[in-house]
Amino acid sequence: MTKAAELDAHTRRRHLLVATKIGLFAKVLVDVPGLPPLDYRIPDDLLVAVGDLVVVPLGSRRVAGIVATLANAADCEDKRLKCISAVLHASSPLNAEWLALTKFAAIYYLRGWGEAALPAIPTALRRMPTPQQEKRIAKIRDAMPIPDRSQESAIEAPTLNAEQSAAVNAVLSMSGFQAWLLFGVTGSGKTEVYLHLIKTILERDPEAQVLLLVPEINLTPQLVDRVKRRFPHEAVAALNSEYTDNQRASAWLGVKEGRSRILVGTRMAIFAEFRKIALILVDEEHDLSYKANDGLRYNARDLAVWRASKLECPVVLGSATPSLESWCRMKTGGYKLLSLTHRAVNRAELPEVKLISPPIKGSTRMVSDAAATAIEACLTSGRQVLVFLNRRGYAPVLSCPACGWVSACPHCSVFMVYHKREKALICHHCGARHSVPEACPSCGNVDILPRGTGTERIEEELGLLFPERTVLRIDRDSAAKKHAAEEAFQKVHRGEVDILVGTQMVAKGHDFQRVGLVVVLNPDAQILSPSVRAKERLFFTLMQVAGRAGRCGDRGEVLIQTRFPEEPLFAALAAQDYPMFADETLEERRESGCVPFVYQALLTVEAEHLSEAMSFLEQAATIASQLAPPEVFIYDPVPMALVKVMNRERAQLLVESSVRPILHRFLTVWNQVLKTLPRPSSASVCLEVDPSET
Repeated sequence: MTKAAELDAHTRRRHLLVATKIGLFAKVLVDVPGLPPLDYRIPDDLLVAVGDLVVVPLGSRRVAGIVATLANAADCEDKRLKCISAVLHASSPLNAEWLALTKFAAIYYLRGWGEAALPAIPTALRRMPTPQQEKRIAKIRDAMPIPDRSQESAIEAPTLNAEQSAAVNAVLSMSGFQAWLLFGVTGSGKTEVYLHLIKTILERDPEAQVLLLVPEINLTPQLVDRVKRRFPHEAVAALNSEYTDNQRASAWLGVKEGRSRILVGTRMAIFAEFRKIALILVDEEHDLSYKANDGLRYNARDLAVWRASKLECPVVLGSATPSLESWCRMKTGGYKLLSLTHRAVNRAELPEVKLISPPIKGSTRMVSDAAATAIEACLTSGRQVLVFLNRRGYAPVLSCPACGWVSACPHCSVFMVYHKREKALICHHCGARHSVPEACPSCGNVDILPRGTGTERIEEELGLLFPERTVLRIDRDSAAKKHAAEEAFQKVHRGEVDILVGTQMVAKGHDFQRVGLVVVLNPDAQILSPSVRAKERLFFTLMQVAGRAGRCGDRGEVLIQTRFPEEPLFAALAAQDYPMFADETLEERRESGCVPFVYQALLTVEAEHLSEAMSFLEQAATIASQLAPPEVFIYDPVPMALVKVMNRERAQLLVESSVRPILHRFLTVWNQVLKTLPRPSSASVCLEVDPSET
């Protein structure tokens, strides 16, 4: 349908509504915690449809809202309703599928419908109507994605190998909804499977659209560029939180109006409105970045599966290290497995993994002699080296050997990290920054020392060990400026970097063609962590970063410095055997009654004092024990592992059940009661479903 035809149909629908709306009122969603859809009268001179963005009075303010339903005034008890002030004409009404998605998300994650729906719409599209806003919308429309006409034809797609072809054919052979788990070793060509699926889906139906989710912002430009080169005659849209509000609005409208048939985005893209989704792809489906940690605490991967089921279209979840939840669903028949067991490039083999000892305790070196020798050999052969350490800064703490003083954050229960280049102590939780003291603040000793190792210190050491080589560090500090990460990765791809030092930013999704050696430093901290998920996440990270080596022909090598070579996860890692690790871990989880064999919710409270948070949780636990059926287990309230953040003290209460529907029915009732409990004025309360940390 053309834009003109769409607007014409929209106008006819509005006139039909106004012709029959005598006595109608609207239920409108607003973004205010705890408020249900609110009733408003429709003025006689206003044309209103379900899904319209409108402006409504709320108290002394005027706010944006969404018309959820229209009903007869006879059904409304309050005859003194306020009127809708205006209809925002930036776009046509939101469709029923999008409204159903946001309503489900609100119900499942225990938030108001308006809290789920309004923030999903770019701010630029829900501003108050003014002449300036009209000009802004015009500029947004002018910036909507357009096909790349500079490229006359698409880049020729490589021929798929047998496993890739089988995966593509399996997905395309089934009609309707099916969730597929695309388990492929690193470098096996999962992205090529996505691109072939997209091509066929778009060719089959000229109105079909595809959503491709990626976990990290820094992966978006690389993938968008690849998709554009493959589909130069399509207007490829992109969404992530680094884009300006106008850019997000342009992408949103492009997809909503059907101009863009492909959307590549981070978790926020799951809430984009489409004309006709025919395929949803979730790359690196295991990644924690798909889980929102504020506001509506949704998991975009899980919503992708739900959305595909309602749209009756396929959804493909891809990963070299699937989440244990997805692997468990595959084992029980909920997801169908697609396997890519070989690397896509001819002669490319999985790297050899070796465990090596770190330097002896007390040594000033962070990189062992064995690692340094391997780095030199790799560089001499003309290949690049990746050194991975998941800790930024120069050192995690400064300390005084004379009196024991440490650089503790005054606002959080953590250490302030020493950043040598900035000559600062920085808290990575609250952002507090202090200059480095010239002497110990406690005893005056001038010999305060850095303890532990961060990426900045490794960068310095490698620069001294290999002075003729180019060393580049990529982490959240070095890539803080907009587009800095993208530019840094381009340097690596162009071969301008010999040694790349990085955190998790470099561990996944990047197709480094020249990396022959990966060196992993200090994985032992996670091995010793008491968290149930710590080893699982360590294994995922190590598998992903190991996969950056040897992707283009010559076999790569991975060296892991550890003091715990007997740790069982290293055996599975050395064998590059994810199924072995996943099956063993799932059996352990089953025996101990842990996720994914139970479903959880976490009630957290932040207050000025820990006693206030604990007092509220004790009341909540008492009520929970009265409301909970036998299938729901209530844990005791406890302080959080990181108790204090930004001068706020935190505690938590965990509830769980082996039956999800029973847990959710309990949570719905309990949540309503919690809203009535008195709480300290300083306290903030959050009930999170399916928490990523417990």
